Amino acid sequence: MLEPTTTAPWPSPRQAPGSWVAASAVVVGDVELASGASVWPTAVLRGDLASIRIGPNSNVQDGAILHGDPGAPVVIAAQVTIGHRAVIHGASVQEGALVGIGAIVLNGVTVGAGAMVAAGAVVTKDVPPGTLVAGVPARPVRSLDKEVLEEQRRHADHYAQLARTHGTLASEGVFGHGLVTDCGQAAHSTPPEGPRL
Repeated sequence: MLEPTTTAPWPSPRQAPGSWVAASAVVVGDVELASGASVWPTAVLRGDLASIRIGPNSNVQDGAILHGDPGAPVVIAAQVTIGHRAVIHGASVQEGALVGIGAIVLNGVTVGAGAMVAAGAVVTKDVPPGTLVAGVPARPVRSLDKEVLEEQRRHADHYAQLARTHGTLASEGVFGHGLVTDCGQAAHSTPPEGPRL
Protein backbone atom coordinates (compact mmCIF):
# COMPACT_ATOMS: atom_id res chain seq x y z
CA MET A 1 0.00 0.00 0.00
CA LEU A 2 0.96 3.62 -0.23
CA GLU A 3 2.85 5.48 2.41
CA PRO A 4 0.64 7.99 4.27
CA THR A 5 1.23 11.65 3.56
CA THR A 6 1.86 13.68 6.69
CA THR A 7 2.89 17.05 5.28
CA ALA A 8 0.39 17.67 2.47
CA PRO A 9 -3.01 19.34 3.07
CA TRP A 10 -4.87 16.60 1.15
CA PRO A 11 -5.42 12.86 1.69
CA SER A 12 -2.89 10.32 0.49
CA PRO A 13 -3.55 8.23 -2.63
CA ARG A 14 -5.16 4.84 -2.03
CA GLN A 15 -4.72 1.67 -4.10
CA ALA A 16 -6.80 -1.48 -3.96
CA PRO A 17 -4.94 -4.77 -4.24
CA GLY A 18 -4.53 -5.69 -7.88
CA SER A 19 -4.24 -2.11 -9.14
CA TRP A 20 -1.02 -1.06 -10.86
CA VAL A 21 0.82 2.25 -11.24
CA ALA A 22 3.87 2.64 -13.51
CA ALA A 23 7.05 3.92 -11.90
CA SER A 24 7.09 7.10 -13.98
CA ALA A 25 3.44 7.99 -13.29
CA VAL A 26 2.66 10.69 -10.72
CA VAL A 27 -0.29 10.16 -8.38
CA VAL A 28 -0.84 12.94 -5.84
CA GLY A 29 -3.51 13.64 -3.24
CA ASP A 30 -7.07 12.36 -2.97
CA VAL A 31 -6.83 9.61 -5.59
CA GLU A 32 -8.41 6.18 -5.24
CA LEU A 33 -7.67 3.24 -7.54
CA ALA A 34 -10.02 0.24 -7.56
CA SER A 35 -8.88 -3.33 -8.13
CA GLY A 36 -7.71 -3.87 -11.70
CA ALA A 37 -7.22 -0.14 -12.33
CA SER A 38 -3.98 0.81 -14.04
CA VAL A 39 -2.01 4.03 -14.46
CA TRP A 40 0.59 3.90 -17.23
CA PRO A 41 3.99 5.62 -17.71
CA THR A 42 4.11 9.42 -17.39
CA ALA A 43 0.40 9.75 -16.57
CA VAL A 44 -0.42 12.40 -13.95
CA LEU A 45 -3.34 12.09 -11.52
CA ARG A 46 -3.43 15.22 -9.35
CA GLY A 47 -6.00 15.01 -6.58
CA ASP A 48 -4.88 18.17 -4.79
CA LEU A 49 -7.96 20.34 -5.52
CA ALA A 50 -10.62 17.64 -5.95
CA SER A 51 -10.84 13.88 -5.68
CA ILE A 52 -10.06 11.42 -8.47
CA ARG A 53 -11.68 7.97 -8.53
CA ILE A 54 -10.62 5.26 -10.98
CA GLY A 55 -13.01 2.31 -11.22
CA PRO A 56 -12.32 -1.42 -11.55
CA ASN A 57 -10.45 -2.52 -14.70
CA SER A 58 -10.14 1.05 -15.98
CA ASN A 59 -6.91 2.30 -17.47
CA VAL A 60 -5.26 5.72 -17.65
CA GLN A 61 -2.76 5.40 -20.47
CA ASP A 62 0.66 6.93 -21.06
CA GLY A 63 0.90 10.70 -20.66
CA ALA A 64 -2.75 11.26 -19.73
CA ILE A 65 -3.57 14.00 -17.22
CA LEU A 66 -6.44 13.88 -14.72
CA HIS A 67 -7.15 16.87 -12.48
CA GLY A 68 -10.20 18.45 -10.92
CA ASP A 69 -11.39 21.73 -9.47
CA PRO A 70 -13.21 22.31 -6.18
CA GLY A 71 -16.70 20.95 -6.73
CA ALA A 72 -15.61 19.23 -9.96
CA PRO A 73 -13.99 15.88 -9.11
CA VAL A 74 -12.81 13.34 -11.68
CA VAL A 75 -14.82 10.12 -11.67
CA ILE A 76 -13.81 7.27 -13.96
CA ALA A 77 -16.21 4.31 -13.74
CA ALA A 78 -15.49 0.62 -14.42
CA GLN A 79 -13.96 -0.69 -17.67
CA VAL A 80 -13.08 2.77 -18.99
CA THR A 81 -10.14 3.52 -21.27
CA ILE A 82 -8.48 6.95 -21.05
CA GLY A 83 -6.20 7.08 -24.11
CA HIS A 84 -2.62 8.28 -24.38
CA ARG A 85 -2.17 12.01 -23.66
CA ALA A 86 -5.88 12.55 -23.01
CA VAL A 87 -6.89 15.21 -20.47
CA ILE A 88 -9.83 14.70 -18.12
CA HIS A 89 -10.45 17.87 -16.10
CA GLY A 90 -13.21 17.89 -13.51
CA ALA A 91 -15.34 15.45 -15.50
CA SER A 92 -16.98 12.03 -15.23
CA VAL A 93 -16.56 9.12 -17.62
CA GLN A 94 -19.16 6.40 -17.18
CA GLU A 95 -18.81 2.63 -17.43
CA GLY A 96 -17.42 1.11 -20.61
CA ALA A 97 -16.61 4.44 -22.29
CA LEU A 98 -13.44 5.21 -24.24
CA VAL A 99 -11.68 8.58 -24.44
CA GLY A 100 -9.36 8.61 -27.46
CA ILE A 101 -5.74 9.65 -27.80
CA GLY A 102 -5.15 13.34 -27.12
CA ALA A 103 -8.82 14.10 -26.42
CA ILE A 104 -9.78 16.72 -23.83
CA VAL A 105 -12.85 16.42 -21.59
CA LEU A 106 -13.57 19.65 -19.69
CA ASN A 107 -15.12 20.57 -16.32
CA GLY A 108 -18.64 19.43 -15.58
CA VAL A 109 -18.93 17.08 -18.56
CA THR A 110 -20.28 13.55 -18.25
CA VAL A 111 -19.22 11.07 -20.92
CA GLY A 112 -22.07 8.55 -20.93
CA ALA A 113 -21.78 4.79 -20.53
CA GLY A 114 -20.28 3.12 -23.59
CA ALA A 115 -19.64 6.44 -25.35
CA MET A 116 -16.52 7.04 -27.43
CA VAL A 117 -14.64 10.34 -27.65
CA ALA A 118 -12.59 10.45 -30.87
CA ALA A 119 -8.87 11.18 -30.80
CA GLY A 120 -8.16 14.90 -30.52
CA ALA A 121 -11.74 15.90 -29.69
CA VAL A 122 -12.47 18.68 -27.19
CA VAL A 123 -15.59 17.83 -25.18
CA THR A 124 -17.45 20.80 -23.67
CA LYS A 125 -20.94 19.24 -23.33
CA ASP A 126 -22.27 15.95 -21.99
CA VAL A 127 -21.93 12.94 -24.29
CA PRO A 128 -25.00 10.67 -24.47
CA PRO A 129 -24.47 6.98 -23.66
CA GLY A 130 -23.35 4.84 -26.59
CA THR A 131 -22.50 7.82 -28.81
CA LEU A 132 -19.36 8.64 -30.81
CA VAL A 133 -18.36 12.31 -30.62
CA ALA A 134 -15.58 13.99 -32.61
CA GLY A 135 -14.23 17.42 -33.44
CA VAL A 136 -13.42 20.72 -31.78
CA PRO A 137 -15.78 21.30 -30.13
CA ALA A 138 -16.95 17.68 -30.07
CA ARG A 139 -20.28 16.93 -31.71
CA PRO A 140 -22.25 13.68 -31.97
CA VAL A 141 -21.33 11.62 -35.04
CA ARG A 142 -23.37 8.43 -34.62
CA SER A 143 -24.68 5.86 -32.19
CA LEU A 144 -22.36 2.93 -31.52
CA ASP A 145 -23.54 -0.59 -32.23
CA LYS A 146 -23.39 -3.46 -29.75
CA GLU A 147 -20.19 -4.85 -31.30
CA VAL A 148 -18.29 -1.58 -30.74
CA LEU A 149 -19.56 -1.32 -27.16
CA GLU A 150 -18.37 -4.86 -26.44
CA GLU A 151 -14.98 -4.15 -28.06
CA GLN A 152 -14.49 -1.13 -25.78
CA ARG A 153 -15.05 -3.33 -22.72
CA ARG A 154 -12.70 -6.00 -24.09
CA HIS A 155 -10.09 -3.29 -24.62
CA ALA A 156 -10.35 -2.22 -20.97
CA ASP A 157 -10.15 -5.85 -19.81
CA HIS A 158 -7.08 -6.38 -22.03
CA TYR A 159 -5.35 -3.44 -20.33
CA ALA A 160 -6.21 -4.88 -16.90
CA GLN A 161 -4.51 -8.13 -17.92
CA LEU A 162 -1.55 -6.25 -19.37
CA ALA A 163 -1.18 -4.31 -16.10
CA ARG A 164 -1.06 -7.59 -14.16
CA THR A 165 1.77 -8.71 -16.44
CA HIS A 166 3.66 -5.45 -15.88
CA GLY A 167 3.10 -5.73 -12.13
CA THR A 168 4.39 -9.30 -12.08
CA LEU A 169 7.49 -8.39 -14.07
CA ALA A 170 8.14 -5.43 -11.78
CA SER A 171 7.77 -7.56 -8.65
CA GLU A 172 10.33 -9.96 -10.13
CA GLY A 173 12.75 -7.08 -10.63
CA VAL A 174 12.53 -7.09 -14.42
CA PHE A 175 11.71 -3.37 -14.29
CA GLY A 176 10.60 -0.87 -11.66
CA HIS A 177 7.13 -0.03 -10.48
CA GLY A 178 5.53 2.25 -7.95
CA LEU A 179 4.37 5.80 -7.78
CA VAL A 180 5.51 9.13 -6.51
CA THR A 181 3.50 10.31 -3.53
CA ASP A 182 2.92 13.83 -2.30
CA CYS A 183 6.23 13.94 -0.46
CA GLY A 184 8.19 12.64 -3.44
CA GLN A 185 8.77 9.28 -1.77
CA ALA A 186 8.49 6.20 -3.96
CA ALA A 187 5.76 3.84 -2.85
CA HIS A 188 5.42 0.54 -4.64
CA SER A 189 2.15 -0.57 -6.14
CA THR A 190 0.50 -3.61 -4.65
CA PRO A 191 1.49 -6.99 -6.07
CA PRO A 192 -0.92 -8.21 -8.72
CA GLU A 193 -3.39 -10.96 -8.08
CA GLY A 194 -4.21 -13.73 -10.50
CA PRO A 195 -2.19 -15.86 -12.87
CA ARG A 196 1.00 -14.75 -14.48
CA LEU A 197 0.40 -13.94 -18.13
